[in-house]
Amino acid sequence: MLESFLKLIFNVHEAFTAALFLVEGDYLRCAASVSFAKSFDKEKRVPIEGTLAGWVVRHNEALIIPNFDKDENALGYYREFEEIKSFMGYPVEVPGGVIIVDSKKRYVFTDREKKILSYFVSLIGEEVNREKRVQEIEEKNEELATEKRLISLFRELGPGRVSMEEILAECLHVSGGDFCFIGMERGKKLLVLDAAGTGSASLRGRTCPAGSTIASTVIEGGRDFLLPYNSGYLKEKPLLAPDDGLKARQFFGFPLIAEDVPFGLLGFVSISDRPLRESSIGLLKDITFLLSLYLAYEWVKENLKRSTDVEPVTHALLFTAFFRKIQGMLDRREKFSVISVRLSDFRAYNERMGLEAADSLLRKVFLNMEYCLGKGVPIARSGASRFYAVVNGAGDDEIANMVKILNYTIFANLDDDKGLGRNGVKVGLSRFPGDGETVWQLINQAEQRGG
Repeated sequence: MLESFLKLIFNVHEAFTAALFLVEGDYLRCAASVSFAKSFDKEKRVPIEGTLAGWVVRHNEALIIPNFDKDENALGYYREFEEIKSFMGYPVEVPGGVIIVDSKKRYVFTDREKKILSYFVSLIGEEVNREKRVQEIEEKNEELATEKRLISLFRELGPGRVSMEEILAECLHVSGGDFCFIGMERGKKLLVLDAAGTGSASLRGRTCPAGSTIASTVIEGGRDFLLPYNSGYLKEKPLLAPDDGLKARQFFGFPLIAEDVPFGLLGFVSISDRPLRESSIGLLKDITFLLSLYLAYEWVKENLKRSTDVEPVTHALLFTAFFRKIQGMLDRREKFSVISVRLSDFRAYNERMGLEAADSLLRKVFLNMEYCLGKGVPIARSGASRFYAVVNGAGDDEIANMVKILNYTIFANLDDDKGLGRNGVKVGLSRFPGDGETVWQLINQAEQRGG
């Protein structure tokens, strides 16, 4: 319908171009147009500042230039010089915009043409409002359909089914942005857990320093952080890291929250001339809520799974889980070493010192092993008083040095346990493939060398 009105205006005024522009922030967006000019750019966003159409909007009054002799850049909607000689613009107060008409003839627009155009303006204003209501209904229906589709994707999320990247791609489409990402707190770092869109491959899995970044601001504040297009704040602070090279022009950030504690964020970014859709904010907040629930559930599930593989006193691995790890390394023919730590008189120590002291001693041995060998090293407790660790890839000299440091550390920290003699701790080492081809051979060899 708008195109029909514009064609009528175009013909009545014998124009070269007739167009309707609507206000979007600091710019004007072409909603409908008719033009003889191939260089008319319907997709171009015309600045309000510094253009004739913008002048009409700012002053809310009609403008007629019967003998146009200005730089055509003041028009803002042509890609090439078109030798325009006359210009007329009329404000559309509701919903906010301007109708422009131009011609290659001089003195074609007068007060009579302005009066005729004012009649069309009232009709177009009504039509724009009607279309806007229809569009709002369509957008709401689309939003509900998208939300339903995303809920279905979350249900299917998992290995071999729907990936997180697919969900993010759907979210990105909703936001109108160039890329989006999930950031998670990891100690004093921010891990980009997943990403979709432009440059996502280089972002995915990246660890960034926390603090003094826009992403960190979302987590620290624990609330939505919505920056407008071309916000000066985006020039003052980096998005993810000082060296991320991301020239963000707009940003929407939503905190991931569990039990009122923020643990990450879902971020949407525009790096192009296309701004993020403000109309999508409500839906993006709903998606963030779903994502928070999912990630919290995955964390609980992982910790429950992990708790079934550890024993309760020291939190060392159960021997069966440890056995499976070594068997997997044997199957892959990886080079590794097994370290054995045995408390030789632990039963007597338990009887003399009591259960609480005995548990404290076991925890102390485990923590010493973890400290010397590294937190990522699998450590298991077997029976009452045996510990085993497997170290992957270390050279002979390096692993021998680790065993010496472990010996020293355990003895230095057990001096105050008077119920356990200095000979009560035995530390041994075996290596694969030199010292055995099975799990039991390697464990037995390590224990024998410990004495």
